[in-house]
Amino acid sequence: MSSVTDQRRRIARKLKEVIDPELGVNIVDLGLVYNILIEDRHVIIVYTTTTPGCPMRRYLQQQIQQALTEIEGIESTESKLVMKPEWTVDMIVPNVEFFAFPPPQLNK
Repeated sequence: MSSVTDQRRRIARKLKEVIDPELGVNIVDLGLVYNILIEDRHVIIVYTTTTPGCPMRRYLQQQIQQALTEIEGIESTESKLVMKPEWTVDMIVPNVEFFAFPPPQLNK
């Protein structure tokens, strides 16, 4: 079995597939993921949004949950939205490319 550090890295890589549709940047590079907690095969993602009233908070939660279900070895997941500490642009990784991904399209 891999170490907790390896598991956290694997989860963080998968969460990089979750794109904030308003900014076109993944939630890890935006600094929205505050913590990845692993308890046996249960994973808890502690995350925030760019603003307290962010209209994409439910979408991000769904995308986080979907990403986690695609990782082998995880039996249960939880995502916790927090507003403290408040997110700031200083949390974005250096040299991030905004709008690198187009916004999601609605299914018609």
